Amino acid sequence: MNDVGQEFRYKDFGDRVRQWRQAVQPPMTQRELADKIDVTSGFLAHVETGRTLPGVRTLVAISRALGVPLHDVLRAAGYLPPALEQRDDWLLEPEFRLFFSDDWPQLTDDERDLLRDFIRMLKTRIRRRQSQHWDM
Repeated sequence: MNDVGQEFRYKDFGDRVRQWRQAVQPPMTQRELADKIDVTSGFLAHVETGRTLPGVRTLVAISRALGVPLHDVLRAAGYLPPALEQRDDWLLEPEFRLFFSDDWPQLTDDERDLLRDFIRMLKTRIRRRQSQHWDM
């Protein structure tokens, strides 16, 4: 049984990609965008109709090809919570944006794991600090 809600669960994201593509001057065709981001036009059609959600590498390519800030693309794709921008503007920092758009794909799996471990360690330190604050 094929549930239509499941089949088109990425429709909002697909609509955003179509809007971004058509907002480029001059507007870009699906084929042109597909060529720029190194996917087939059929795959891009599936993205725009909400049948599939591209991986992070393709999301980065979409961001670059359409001139849309990466954090906007990641947020539209559901990789970032909507409230993140209100809590913290770290994604607006040019150094972080450059790292994640340019350097992240170049990292080895071990280097990515190391960075993830470092972030987890920082989160643990923050939780401990907050816990100590409440204990006082």
